[in-house]
Amino acid sequence: MLKVVAIDDEPLALRQLVAYIERVPELTLVAQCQSAVEAAGVLGRESVDAIFCDINMPDLSGLDFVRSLLSGGEAPLVVFTTAYSQYALEGFEVAAVDYLLKPFSMNDFQRAVNRLVERKQQQLALSEARSQQAAEGARGDDVIYVRADHRTHAVALRDIRYVQAMGEYLRVYADSHPRPLTTLLSMKRLGEQLPHDRFMRIHRSFIINLSRIAHFAKGRVTLNDETELPIGDSYRTAFEERLKKR
Repeated sequence: MLKVVAIDDEPLALRQLVAYIERVPELTLVAQCQSAVEAAGVLGRESVDAIFCDINMPDLSGLDFVRSLLSGGEAPLVVFTTAYSQYALEGFEVAAVDYLLKPFSMNDFQRAVNRLVERKQQQLALSEARSQQAAEGARGDDVIYVRADHRTHAVALRDIRYVQAMGEYLRVYADSHPRPLTTLLSMKRLGEQLPHDRFMRIHRSFIINLSRIAHFAKGRVTLNDETELPIGDSYRTAFEERLKKR
């Protein structure tokens, strides 16, 4: 269950938002606030998993409020609510989980909640994986932990053949799993977990295990399981230089 705060300077909009929150069993309302300043006080006192935050508010906008939270370190997950579609890009630039354009329906709201729950599960899985690694004395460059199918999978790096981006999701292809593991994660975030001497991004949609390369030619690389993948134009020079060094 996620502990949440609702923030909107318009009383009617806040009332509707609170009504939606109270209809969802995965959420517990900690507080309802009519300004970012008021919400900052709540967050200073309470442990909160997520906030539903209007953007266009007096004194301190929702965007500036979230930026201030991010600058302070760990921040709650964020879903923005606003009547102005031009703020959508800025909302996602500050890592918002979702963006609800007023007036939004209960179905729209539930979609945002589903994303919140999934993102929170990922955070918990990552924290659990790090704790497990520390407890077992596991080397971080030997195993990664992937949240998929409602469980956390330990995947040996040597088993990973390649990773494919699919919109907001990634598919991890590994020898130890007959089907690819589909997880809600960005290529950038996964790339930070993979050792750069063993893995390389060759396309905006693909990261490969360099030890799995069989051959490459004409802008394509073939892995030793006969999978053929494209090499992006902007990645080709770096890829060829890396192979020369190896």
